Amino acid sequence: NNESGKMLVYASFYPLYFLADEIGGDNIELRMVVPNGVESHDYEPSVKQLKDIENAQLFIYNGANFEAWADKVVGNIIDESKTINASESVDLILTGNNPDPHIWLDPQNMINIGQAIKDKLVLMDEAHKVEYEKNFNSLVSQLKELDDRYFQELEQKNKDSIIVSHAAFTYMAERYGFKQIPVSGISPEQEPSPKTVAELIKVAKGDNHKYIFLETLASTKTVQVIAEETGLEILTLNPVEGLTEDEIKNGEDYISIMEKNLENLKKALVMD
Repeated sequence: NNESGKMLVYASFYPLYFLADEIGGDNIELRMVVPNGVESHDYEPSVKQLKDIENAQLFIYNGANFEAWADKVVGNIIDESKTINASESVDLILTGNNPDPHIWLDPQNMINIGQAIKDKLVLMDEAHKVEYEKNFNSLVSQLKELDDRYFQELEQKNKDSIIVSHAAFTYMAERYGFKQIPVSGISPEQEPSPKTVAELIKVAKGDNHKYIFLETLASTKTVQVIAEETGLEILTLNPVEGLTEDEIKNGEDYISIMEKNLENLKKALVMD
């Protein structure tokens, strides 16, 4: 164990950190590899971080090719028996031949991954079994409640599709019975080209859409251009890959952000 005498656990990024934190509580020392507010897809851990991960008793990562760097870690820096690959606990959805890695956007998947984390913690730290079980059960009831709310509040939908700037919502769409229409060419940093804007107008008219969902990180410039040129109202759909500083200050977490996502989805799918 590390200096604190607690089990040292590393989670690759926020959703897995959230699960480990809820289940492990005060009995583990938990660290996160990808810092909050940083784009998870492109992150490369520092040499120091890699050295620290070497000391971990447990390393939890998403898998499904989400963390390009995880291959270097698992089996090289840390023994595979000390790892949890979250994607092995869920049914992966393929896009083309590649698995879609955004598995955490379905609360049922989070329950399955949480179960794997809880079982591993109990196995490694039998002394705190009762607490891990209790924490896990309370997490499950929160996630079930979230899941039920999604089903109830999207049940009366008038639409079955949403326009998104980033096709991260496959698992959510699949679970709650809608489709995402991704508009390629909309990146958070760059202004959309006239061709992208034209494409967007065509999609919106064709299916009578009033809204477009942009990622949390979209620049205000991008937002303005789209709103002005297409007349669509901009809503946020947060892929919950990490928390912003504001979200941390306001005590937000996976559940509260998913609740905000539901409010915005309702605007586009139900209230017409």
